[in-house]
Amino acid sequence: MAEVEGQECTPYSFRHRYAYVAHNRINKNGTYRSPKQIADAMGHDLETHLKSYSRFNTKDLENAFDYYVKSVVIKH
Repeated sequence: MAEVEGQECTPYSFRHRYAYVAHNRINKNGTYRSPKQIADAMGHDLETHLKSYSRFNTKDLENAFDYYVKSVVIKH
């Protein structure tokens, strides 16, 4: 598949995919992982993580806040 799209699969491809999924897959409680949590899980500091993976930060940020407002703020 990668070759068809003109991309190359390297060992770092797996780290990039992990970072992408970690940033964009919602936890069971409806929240997203923080960049610091993901950096810790990947074994580097936050600064290194943001330099390499900031492009993967939550794409659905508005919905993440909507969930928080609906589940926490409105219920209280």
